[in-house]
Amino acid sequence: MLSGISLNVVLRTTLALSSMFSVAYGLFPDEAGRIDWYRSQIGVPKKTVPYTSNGAATNIYTITHRNVLASLNSNSGEIVWRQAFADNDPINALQLRDNQALTLSGNNASYVRVWDTATGSLKWEFAHLASPKHIPGSGAAAFIGGNKDVVAVVGDSLVRLAAANTDPLWEVALNSTAAYKRIVVQGDVAFVIGDAARSRKNPNPRIHVIEVSLETGTVVKQYDVADGAALGSNNLVVIESKEYGVYVVWREEKNIIWYIHRLGMTKPMWDIFHAKTVQIELMPEDMLTSTLAEIDLDPELNDDTPRFALTYTKEGKTKTVVVEMFNTDGKLDMRKVVGFRSDEGVVASFGAANKSASGSESLRSTVSARIVDNSLSWRIYKDSKTPEHSGEFAYDTALYGPLSKTSLFYTSANQPRVLVQTVGGLLVALAPGSSEPVWFRDESLAHATDMVFMDLPPLVSSAEHAAKATDPSVVSSPVARYILRWVETTRSLTEWTLSGFGLFGPASGSSSGKSGPATHSIAEQLAPKSPLTSGDHFGFRKLSIFGTSSGVVAALSTQDGTRSWTRWLAANGTAIRVEDVFVTRRIQPLSSAVALVTAVGRDARGRTVVADLDALTGLPVNEDSVQGFVRGHAKVFELPVSDPTTGQKLVGIVTSDAEPQFRIWPSTPTAAKALFAVSDSIFFDLGGKKGSKQLKGFSIKRPFDSDISSWSKHSSAATKRQWAFDFSEGESVIKQTDYSGAQSTALLGRVLGDRSVLYKYINPHLITVATQRSEGGIGIYFIDRVSGRLLYSTVHTGARVTAAQPFLAIQTENRVIYQFWQDGIANAINNQVDNAARGYITVVAELFESDKPDTREDSKTFSSLDMLLPNVVTAAFTAPEPASALGVTRTSSHITTRDVLFGLASSKLLSLPDQLFDPRRPIHPPTKDEQAEGLIPYAAPLALDPKRVLSHYNPVAGIKRISSAPTHLESTSLVASFGLDLFFTRTSPSGTFDQLSPSFSKINLVGTTLALVVGCLLGGPMVRRKMTNQAWA
Repeated sequence: MLSGISLNVVLRTTLALSSMFSVAYGLFPDEAGRIDWYRSQIGVPKKTVPYTSNGAATNIYTITHRNVLASLNSNSGEIVWRQAFADNDPINALQLRDNQALTLSGNNASYVRVWDTATGSLKWEFAHLASPKHIPGSGAAAFIGGNKDVVAVVGDSLVRLAAANTDPLWEVALNSTAAYKRIVVQGDVAFVIGDAARSRKNPNPRIHVIEVSLETGTVVKQYDVADGAALGSNNLVVIESKEYGVYVVWREEKNIIWYIHRLGMTKPMWDIFHAKTVQIELMPEDMLTSTLAEIDLDPELNDDTPRFALTYTKEGKTKTVVVEMFNTDGKLDMRKVVGFRSDEGVVASFGAANKSASGSESLRSTVSARIVDNSLSWRIYKDSKTPEHSGEFAYDTALYGPLSKTSLFYTSANQPRVLVQTVGGLLVALAPGSSEPVWFRDESLAHATDMVFMDLPPLVSSAEHAAKATDPSVVSSPVARYILRWVETTRSLTEWTLSGFGLFGPASGSSSGKSGPATHSIAEQLAPKSPLTSGDHFGFRKLSIFGTSSGVVAALSTQDGTRSWTRWLAANGTAIRVEDVFVTRRIQPLSSAVALVTAVGRDARGRTVVADLDALTGLPVNEDSVQGFVRGHAKVFELPVSDPTTGQKLVGIVTSDAEPQFRIWPSTPTAAKALFAVSDSIFFDLGGKKGSKQLKGFSIKRPFDSDISSWSKHSSAATKRQWAFDFSEGESVIKQTDYSGAQSTALLGRVLGDRSVLYKYINPHLITVATQRSEGGIGIYFIDRVSGRLLYSTVHTGARVTAAQPFLAIQTENRVIYQFWQDGIANAINNQVDNAARGYITVVAELFESDKPDTREDSKTFSSLDMLLPNVVTAAFTAPEPASALGVTRTSSHITTRDVLFGLASSKLLSLPDQLFDPRRPIHPPTKDEQAEGLIPYAAPLALDPKRVLSHYNPVAGIKRISSAPTHLESTSLVASFGLDLFFTRTSPSGTFDQLSPSFSKINLVGTTLALVVGCLLGGPMVRRKMTNQAWA
């Protein structure tokens, strides 16, 4: 019998040892920076300047659509430095000269700043306060040649600024309603150019020009020109030359000739020119549809001749001609420099001054790029039809869309580099003689609008995979799967033993357990060939799927941030602005159905577009995967219903009509039948957008059975208004918040120190609405979405919400947390403001069914139609610094306490324990019951503990959203933040109680266990002999 026990011990020991082969990837203090990843971004460039100094392109300077000024290394594409501007301080202008970068920013108020191009440090700035006469879109700035002074349009004035002075050298009122967008310095005068205001008397667009003396600031003259054209339009260009002056060239609508006006010259006002003299094949019908485009030149080129581009279509072929303006015996003339096909491509030019030991040489080249048959080809021309350099590399527009801009710069060795930008946000540097990019930057995710986590199936053992490949029915048997697991365990044990018990790495031929894409070359990083299709045993490896405003939907691995797949969505050739992303079908065991991700957005005309993609590859599921609707939408949300035929969850789409209509996706009869079987329990609300003065609740009307059986994408159901909630006079919505993501709770109540229970008020239909009040302050409303009943309301006097000081809120379980700026609280008696209350305030409201313990609603189910009102317990705390986003950690069973996550304006991701936000924290020394409950004394300030900063030393700029997902381990939660930068990590709010520490010695455990086994085997016969002797004694 004892030998049987010994055998049993051996088997149990073997099982115990085999269970330790998998590695636990929990987060421990010594793993900071190793299990997280971080991506620094700048956003999609809207202006890019390869700045040249002394003949060598040192860096690439850009201002982006994410309001960032950045410098990129031209050899690697890495960020040298960047400056992220506030959202309410948009960058309107950029100019570089003498190792300085000049920016003009601001909406109403204007800020002129000069930056050091090497370090990105601010050298000096000038702020002009908001002006009531400021014209939206107006603002321009330029360096004055020969010195480092600046002339700028700020408010309704033109000023001259110098670094040594805090006040302008002079200021002149422009006294015009034009929107000034450009300043050109020419000699001792500056030309301020803008779009003139339209009127009933003159409704046509035109250009207003003001000539100002740089010495005195006096207005020399002002006038209108270019009737029918506007700055930035495709029929007008402004070209400047230090040798020939500044010219405006435009073509009137329904006219075939060019008008040419030299700034400052009003007699004659313009000359005329016919484009046929530069391109002989042009016919009148070609000219009527032709466009003009400016060509950016090196800002430090002193002896340039102005150029611009003419694009036209003839016989179905799009062509571009680079035109150069020159002067012959005092007479202005034009000539063709080079012409080429530009179908599906763009054109740009760059002039560089190359200073060598033998003298000065001017490099003037033109680059063109186009995409044909999944290949991006480019050519560099000098002044001939034959390309000086050319190249191409494989590129699929389905990844990042078509080209949007191409430019050219030179390295220190005068080697050309082509910089290509796509609509989707990809920036690629190309070099002659190479079929692979020099470097690339994917800036699409800097414009992410939504993100979801996608669970991946666990790794399939090699034995199970082989069996499934031979006979798929084998793995459907539980006994077969059990045997296969034992085979795989035995193989792993053998490999682990041969590798020296894991001390010398995996044995030959073994797998590391990672299945991420093998991305070695730049081309493979750009378009991974092996998407991530399997997770790990602990649920740490998932897909984070992003939707962006540039039309890109991308999936990244949560393990290391590698790109799994990318897809650019378009409707009628233009990008879809993706607003919402849903995982509508997850991977099911032993099912051949592909996982689905559904993206919902708007096309260029504001109409709703829906796309179904394979969640593991990003490929469209079928030809009808991308569908557009005739109307736009007011709201989109996931429904608790699935199509019984396909298993795909339904997405509800509420149209933006005056009488809202309800659509579903997928739009099939089986999906409609499933929806309307439960439609009586589906409610939604409208009116939660900023500025709304009324909130409305709706239900869905059931159509006729015949309409349901013939349901298609053109079908819709009528809605019925259930209630309307009108806010007070002068009160409008700031923000509406409801539950985000799946909600779970482990306990229905809170156990108090005396063992009594406070039952939580958990209402899945709860919505929180914040409003701006005309008399000052903000209002907070808790409203039931089904009944429209007001559950709770309060007013925060002295609170203020602006673009720079936003209102933030999050709902989780029975708690609402929100943050706002408090100017101070006025005393009702003496009307004095208490400045001690000034700052950022974080309020926590916790909802219970009753204020009395052990009291709850006598009902087995929750109903919004019950008259139960929650007991709301609140507390306010002062935040150490402003936040830009709020979030909470999530675990699978919610046994682990939650952490509250803050995306701070100082570019940190902060995690604070839930215990700090308990509104029941006593203001007096805690009693024994309160101590037993775990309550800590109330303290208003929320301390910023550096050890609680999840992002560590990484500056995670511009955090807009924080998302969290559970893992298979209850202790660990996945956390992702996105906005400008991306950051991902794992956190364990209650500690890693279900994981072994990395310092745990597995060798010692194995040695001890083996010693015990050997002891049992050796001691067994001795024990049996002793027991036999005792029996015979």
